Amino acid sequence: MNYPDTEGFGYKFERAELTANSRIWTAISSVGADQPTESEGIRGTRPYPIGDTEGHQGLGEGTITWSDEMERVGFIESLGDGYRETKWTLVWILRAKGRPDIKKVCYGCRLLSEPTEDEAEGGAIGGDTTFSFMNMSINGRFPHSGYPSATKT
Repeated sequence: MNYPDTEGFGYKFERAELTANSRIWTAISSVGADQPTESEGIRGTRPYPIGDTEGHQGLGEGTITWSDEMERVGFIESLGDGYRETKWTLVWILRAKGRPDIKKVCYGCRLLSEPTEDEAEGGAIGGDTTFSFMNMSINGRFPHSGYPSATKT
């Protein structure tokens, strides 16, 4: 029987390393990314599907939550004029003591929005940036086979 590993430590985002636009950023409290596969059922003379298609992926969408407004603005500035047209790669590595790293990469990212909500409160001002992306890999594995090598760079 395979019992769960109760000896190791769990992954924590506090030990993450995030690289966007070729620079490591540290004032990030969360990263979210999603790129679902949409497949269709193959119908025949039965009232239920008899198979399904491989499916296709549209653009993925994600959010970076910044805990320091200066880093968020610095990231936007690093993209230059026309910053919503600039493509970049997002890499984050999750670490846990005694466990292998988990590396997640979003390729072909573009900034979609950078909503601002500045208010007086006890904590530091931060904010979000939302982005789209072409492909995502987890530990070098892509969700569908046959991606051209140009999309992996």
